[in-house]
Amino acid sequence: MYVVSRILLDSWKLISCLIVVGSLFALVGVLRLSFDVSPNDVFMSDNATSQQLQQLYDDFGHEDNEIVIVLEGDSLFQPDSLEKLRQYRDQLNELPQIVRVGSLFDLRDRRTGTLIVPRYLHPRFDVAKLKNQVTQHPIGKNQLVSQDGSMLVFVARVAGQSLPLSTLSAAVADVRNVSQAYEAQTGCKPLLAGHLVIRAETLESLRSSMVTGSLFATLVSALVALMLFRGFWPVLICCAAPALGVLWTLGAMGWAGQQIGALGTVIPTLVMVIGLSDAVHLLLETKRQLAIGKTRDQAIIQMLCRTGPACLLTSLTTVIGFGSLLVSQTQSVQQFGLCAALGSSFALLADLLVLPVLIRNISPRKLAVRNARRELPTSVWTHWIARFPLRHAKLLAAFGIAFSLILVVPAFRQVPDIIWTETLPRNSDATLALQRADEVMGGALRAHIIVQWPGNRKLSDAETLRVAGEVHQAVLQTEGISGPFSVLNVLETIPIKKMDARYRQAKRLAGQQLIRLVNDEKRRLVVSAQVPNKGAATLEHHLKPLESRIAEIEKRHPAYSIHVTGTVVAAARNMRSFIGDLGMSLAVASAIIFVVLTFAFRSLRLGLISILPNALPLLVTAAGLVLLGYPLQITSALTFSLCLGLAVDDTIHVMMRYRQLVARMNIASSDGDDELGIDGEPDHGSAIRETIIQVGPALAITTAILVSGFAAMLISPMPGIQMFSLLGCIILLTAFVGDLVILPAILFVFSGNDSSTRR
Repeated sequence: MYVVSRILLDSWKLISCLIVVGSLFALVGVLRLSFDVSPNDVFMSDNATSQQLQQLYDDFGHEDNEIVIVLEGDSLFQPDSLEKLRQYRDQLNELPQIVRVGSLFDLRDRRTGTLIVPRYLHPRFDVAKLKNQVTQHPIGKNQLVSQDGSMLVFVARVAGQSLPLSTLSAAVADVRNVSQAYEAQTGCKPLLAGHLVIRAETLESLRSSMVTGSLFATLVSALVALMLFRGFWPVLICCAAPALGVLWTLGAMGWAGQQIGALGTVIPTLVMVIGLSDAVHLLLETKRQLAIGKTRDQAIIQMLCRTGPACLLTSLTTVIGFGSLLVSQTQSVQQFGLCAALGSSFALLADLLVLPVLIRNISPRKLAVRNARRELPTSVWTHWIARFPLRHAKLLAAFGIAFSLILVVPAFRQVPDIIWTETLPRNSDATLALQRADEVMGGALRAHIIVQWPGNRKLSDAETLRVAGEVHQAVLQTEGISGPFSVLNVLETIPIKKMDARYRQAKRLAGQQLIRLVNDEKRRLVVSAQVPNKGAATLEHHLKPLESRIAEIEKRHPAYSIHVTGTVVAAARNMRSFIGDLGMSLAVASAIIFVVLTFAFRSLRLGLISILPNALPLLVTAAGLVLLGYPLQITSALTFSLCLGLAVDDTIHVMMRYRQLVARMNIASSDGDDELGIDGEPDHGSAIRETIIQVGPALAITTAILVSGFAAMLISPMPGIQMFSLLGCIILLTAFVGDLVILPAILFVFSGNDSSTRR
């Protein structure tokens, strides 16, 4: 590091030019970034589940293109209400991106074939009779109308396939504008739901929260930093380098053609947090060197030589942690892991290049501590806390080990789960619509059962229709799944006895609707079923008995192939697998980091000692989630990945400084200096105490700044962001206690005779 520091000092002007040019180049790359991603990219993978879903899209069209509109009221079937509803439907049909709107106005009488809701309503028409006809209609019953007639469902289909965010948002915005006009006229508020709306709102919310939430969190963190550093220039230096690291990361993503999806929104926060942690350590080491009389250049050299190796090691372990995500089968997870690893590298590069240049061009008087009264607030208590773990070392070490072992059992009972609206505000239209649809109609989300008939059969054959009917019965017999709907419902409305003729008539009348139910060319039909918005784990629990019944149907009809698919099914299975991948990568990363630290410290004993302070924050949080009844969701899994890196970073800085001090004491011992112990303690006890005094302020400052930033995001209306922030605060505070209290105690008890530290 000495050679590197000399090169940085001798070539600081050239490096400054490279930083400016690189930042401008990155800025152009940022302008190329896009949030315009397909929502399905988050959970699609190269597995059988995703292939079946893609086949469903190819054969019957994308169900993600549907906007489900839920209307609720007691007077929906009154003449005036029906007329306004018809006008609302017509206005939706006129929107340029809407292909058609399915509603109760499409229902036809089973005997006469005429529309059940006539175009012109007689003033004395029978409201009760009309409601009964609609609620008992094979197509309308619990599909477009609830059984009691208090809820109506309109389904607006958007043109296109695999629509990006811009198209989704534009379509949803147009439908929402028409809906607001209807609400202003009638006082009845249409609630928008469906996969399309959920994902559009989620991606829009994530994009806005990444901007507004991150800015607010940064402002709060900066104010806290100002109070802790008591100066503007230290805050500027600590924030400038990580900010450039974020810029370089986003610029590289833009030039590489990457798009920011749901996972990518956390990358700026991640890079900023990682870079800030190392920047504080580097700056405080510089201030320490300036305070003892070093020149500016000497302080920079000492900063890089004493703290630089720890920063390099923290960056390596962080890159390993995120790089382990590349083994995932989900493309979005692989992309996230690659970008996060790249961002961690850019954060380190910015710290090592930008900080020396800034310090080189700022007066030492603006950085150095000139007298005791100007001492950092975080330095005041470090002398006390440096003695505390040594005085109670055995008790604290035993407590840390026992407490961690106790937490292992509940922590490993985590169950991966995903709820479709977990990232949306609780009062959003989509959340309320799904909640009401779950209560009244059994759900607004749909699973699909695909029936494949053999080549020597056709749809109108008795056995094919019998198989479809048995699938209907299997759905009705399965708890938590309801409302089977297929071509059978359409055929039931045609008053023709001969099945071939009935099917031809259904094609003429249903048109595009039937194309989404039957594919004669591929010899496939689809039976859809309603599922509630209760999460992937609950859905999987309900699908198991349904698939068992389907297997029995296949045994009775061996020539027919039947399987369950759909966006909600594929997302449930793939996203649970995705969360499992994050958990597995966390375990793999922890194992690799242990090996790396063991080699870096050249001591198996120190490698084992480093496990506890790194594992304790994750165990506390994971066990707390289980005890409070929260599943392992995407936000908590991502928080674990992020904060594992932060916990490891702090541990590395403590361990590296401890080794440096022990080495210095050994050199002093060889020179005949006998004043090594303090109050009769062994020399490694003195090294531990001095380590806390030197590293403690940096840990306190980084923890305070990051916790304040995470806490600022607790005001977000999105439950996912709130959970991310809360878990981040818990993990950071636990890691702080582990590194400054538990780790020194374990070091004092177990590392005194370690030969590698003495070497």
